[in-house]
Order: sequence, then structure tokens, then C-alpha cells
Amino acid sequence: MAAFFFCTSVLAAQRPAAMDIKGLWIVRESMTSAREIDKALLFAAESGFNHVFVQVRGRGDAYYNSLIVPKSERIREPGFDPLEHAVARGHALGLNVHAWVTTYLLWSARQPPERSSHLYYLHPEWQEVDSRGRAHSEIDLSAPRSKGFEGIYLAPTHPEVNSYLQGIFTEIILHYEIDGLHLDYSRYYDFDYGYNAEALAVFERRHEFNPMTEIQTWNGSPAHGDADPLSRQMQLWNDYRRSKVTELITALHAIITISGREVMLSSAVKPDVNKARNMYYQDWVHWLDEGLLDFALPMNYSTSAADFRDRIGQIIRVLPQGYRKKVIMGVANYNQSPEDTAVKIRIAREYGFNSVCVFSYDSYKTNLWRFDPIIESMRP
Repeated sequence: MAAFFFCTSVLAAQRPAAMDIKGLWIVRESMTSAREIDKALLFAAESGFNHVFVQVRGRGDAYYNSLIVPKSERIREPGFDPLEHAVARGHALGLNVHAWVTTYLLWSARQPPERSSHLYYLHPEWQEVDSRGRAHSEIDLSAPRSKGFEGIYLAPTHPEVNSYLQGIFTEIILHYEIDGLHLDYSRYYDFDYGYNAEALAVFERRHEFNPMTEIQTWNGSPAHGDADPLSRQMQLWNDYRRSKVTELITALHAIITISGREVMLSSAVKPDVNKARNMYYQDWVHWLDEGLLDFALPMNYSTSAADFRDRIGQIIRVLPQGYRKKVIMGVANYNQSPEDTAVKIRIAREYGFNSVCVFSYDSYKTNLWRFDPIIESMRP
């Protein structure tokens, strides 16, 4: 009998702590009507989720009433404000409601926007350009460059882009009683971008060299480490590109602070910390270190439990232990079985990450019973 009580006490001690944040991403397709929103939020509340991330800026449009951005073409009811409805309904259900906004990704459909007021048409010069001078504004959307092409991006380096985004997000912060502002695509398409003419002109005035010219005139011989002039110059350019995304995060943090509103600032981020910083210029560990973000949500969407663990291990190695409470581990259900998603949640909890967010409600919205294993995995 004594051995039995000893064993049960040890097992109890090994049980994961109660979860802090049980989050659910709700994609914009479920934000088009009061009925769809109510269904999603009621499910979240009844299933034990306590934070919902509702997408209100999808591809350069608004799922709310804006003086700056045209409303999404998917919202058919005149005057209907999806974000206002979601906040009111969510709070009535005891949910924390985060306004999920796409940051630099502007458009991703195979046909251009219908409305001429869309930013895609208004400022093509704000769109990304790669190191060979190929502009996103010149892409034939019906025939993208590659199978994995994500879409049209705004250039963080363009001197007007961040100011524009600050204005959009400030409107949301000040006009809605949101609990959080959640940034998505707070990054570059990849390391080969940021080369629009306006950005290069600003950079050249400050640093007296043009990164695109350096790349195009380089003879292709391998660089010789940090001593190589091109290597040193390109590191300066990389730091500059990285700083532009950080500038937006810094500005939003300041806006929230000055407003006096209790709004959590968070961002969905690449789970590979080194790639996030050096390939996408998304320096999210620095953002946490500086207190600019309240939470980072690594999109740890691997279908392999081993890969999922590896990514957690990398995060643990670079992130001080005290910061784990600032990480909400993103897990996917769109690309794997609900049982496999549940395994990932248990792994996250095993490593001391007691906050998770599931992507997404919409993956199972027509078969909500599929969430059962996931809900079970989040219980004490």
C-alpha cells in the first residue's frame, strides 16, 4: 500500500502544470457574419480556450470599420463590424480577444483585388523588390514564380511602409476594446528582399554604398569571412533590414504604452530562431529581451514529433528560462490528425511551455468533434 501511494505521488508531481493560455486562431473566413463569429467564439469558450486570435486584416483589407483600409469584399452586410461584434461577444463569453493582423504580406490570391482602392493598386512602389531588381508589383498573379510563392509583400525597408502600418494598427488599438494586437507575417519574404529603389537611396545616403550594386558587381568569388569588405558591408545591410521590422514592433509597443490601454502585443514567428533572425530578419528573441512583445507564438507546425521537439530544444537553448512564460507555442491541426496535434501539445507542456495556440478553428469547423483529443490534451 505504501508503495502505491509513493508511485501515485510521483506521477502527480510529474503532471504538467495547469495551462496559462489556451489559444485558438480563428481565420478570416469565420469573420464574415455575426452567425459565423458567434459559432466560433461559443465553441472556443465551451471547449476551454481562454484566448482567441481573430483575423481582422487578411490581405490588405479590413474586417472592421476603418477610415484607412477598405473593408473585405467577403463582408456582404452593409455596416457590419466583425471586430466590434467579436470583442463584445467574446468578452461576454469570458474570452480574451486579440485582433490578428497581417503585417507585410499584402496579397496572395491568383487574381488581383477587385477594388481599385486596395493598397495593391495605390502604392505599387511599396511592394518588395529582390536583389536582381525583380519587383513584386510586376508579378503575374495567375502564374507566380514558384509553387511555394507566398504572395505580394510590402517592403519593410521602404520609408513609408512602417508609418502606414502604424496608422492602421493604431486605429484598431484606439477604437476597439481588444485585449491584444497579434502580428502575422512580421518579416520579410526571405533574405533576398528589401531592395526597392527608395530604400536603397536612403541606405546609400547614410552608409555610402549601395547593396544591390555591390552584389551585382561582385565577381562571384567566395567571401573570406568577416575580413572581406563585401561581407562587412552586407552585414551592415542585413542589420539595417532587420532593424526595420524591429522599428515597427518598437513603435507599436510605444503606441500601446502611451495610449494607456491594456493591450497585449504579440507576434506569430518562425520557430527556428536562427532562420527567423538571419533569413527572415525577424529577431523575435531580441523583441522579447527588450520587452517589446508580451508574447511570441512560434509556429511549430511540424508533423513530426521529433522535429517538434528539436525546435523546442533550439528555443530553450537561446531563450532564458524566465522568458518561457512569454512564449505561446503554436501547434497545427490543419496538416495532421487531431491525435498528433494532441501529442505536440503534451510535448510542449512536458518542456514547461504552459501556453499553446492551435492553428486553427477553421481547419475543423465543419467537424468540431475532431477537436476532442486536442481539448483533452490541454486539461490538467
